[in-house]
Parts: sequence; structure tokens; C-alpha cells
Amino acid sequence: MIYDLSRADRQHRAIVNEKPAPVLQSKRCACGARAFAKQLAQHGKCAACQFTDRAAALLPEDLEILHHMLGATPHHAMARWGFRNEYLVNRRDLPSIERLAAAGFVRAGQPLLQLQYFHATSAGCKLAGLSAKRVEVALLLGVAQ
Repeated sequence: MIYDLSRADRQHRAIVNEKPAPVLQSKRCACGARAFAKQLAQHGKCAACQFTDRAAALLPEDLEILHHMLGATPHHAMARWGFRNEYLVNRRDLPSIERLAAAGFVRAGQPLLQLQYFHATSAGCKLAGLSAKRVEVALLLGVAQ
């Protein structure tokens, strides 16, 4: 049927059936930061607000465990933070580790007898205050374990 039409008619039909180009509007989160429209539609917040909400759900002892896991403690130089990325959980620390894992800041590693090793994720390294270079080092250590 379309080949029965002249070339001008086919071009006219193609123009009529053409969809309009998508309109790209910048979207802003409630905090004022720019965010992808899809992300705002799915989550209602930008990535920074989501990260802040996950971190706000943690207790101070959870952050202490995370800092210890990464060697990000005051008695180590900041330039060396991230020299380790493992933590062997005992029963006393299990609720804290479960909160960290639920927030996505740590992941489970190898089991050892009846205990479990945990390793920090990139979000956990960021929360602990590691620089980008030290995050890479810590993540490589977490993979190697």
C-alpha cells in the first residue's frame, strides 16, 4: 500500500507519523541538587540524599566498626587509611554489622569456623572518609580476601 503512493506522499506520511523529540528538562531534588528524572521518579530523592538517609540510620558504634574495618582510626595516618578491608564479626558486633550490611556499606566475605568476615563496599569507604585512591586500595584488598 505504501509503495502505491508517490515519493512526496510517502515523505509526508513519514513526517506526520514521526514522534516528537523528547523534551529534556532538568529535575531537582528537594535538597536542590540536580538529579536524573528517572531516579527521582523511582526513589523520590537524589543519590546524595539516599546516601545520607542510609548513613543516618546507623549508630555511632556501627561507624566505629566501619572505621576499624578499614584502618581509618586516629592512631593511623590518613594517608594509610584503607590498608585493610576486613572485619571478623563476633556475636557482640553482629547487630551493628547487620545494620551496615542492610544499608549497603559492607558485604559478607569468607566464613571462618562459626564466624564471618565482612568487607567494606565503596559506599562504606566513602562514609568512612577515605580518599578516592585509598578507596581503590581498600576495594582491591576486599576482593583479594
